[in-house]
Amino acid sequence: MQQSTLLDTINQAIVVAHGSATVPHYGFLQKTYDKRPYQPLVAELASRFAITDTTDLNYDSAMVYHLCQQEEHCLLLSLVGKFFLLFDSLVDRECLVEQPATEESRAVFRTVQQHGFVSIDRTTLERHTCLVDDEGVSKTVWEALFDRS
Repeated sequence: MQQSTLLDTINQAIVVAHGSATVPHYGFLQKTYDKRPYQPLVAELASRFAITDTTDLNYDSAMVYHLCQQEEHCLLLSLVGKFFLLFDSLVDRECLVEQPATEESRAVFRTVQQHGFVSIDRTTLERHTCLVDDEGVSKTVWEALFDRS
């Protein structure tokens, strides 16, 4: 997906999820989390990986899963829309997997994409969205889709 088209898709998801980009409502995060909308995907991943949900809705606007087999990965599934990030480390969010190089990371990518999720690359994460904070400052894709801290 081209970056401008992807950003348009992200902005549309933000408005739908929050009700507004300028006066956002965050209550949907808990409601969406409680509905476990990604359970079929999580169940499929759990058949191959040891999986632990470490989501903290005080800081995350995504479901955060630690996946372990031979390798360890951290998978973020946005609660705003079907967007995901995969990291090569459980603690270091600098090791973003954009081109999966191992069989395990390729398996995660394949599975998540088969469930309709779109991977977000590092360049897109830094772009600004239509979502604004209380001071009217535009939030980045990272802040809007994955991280509230």
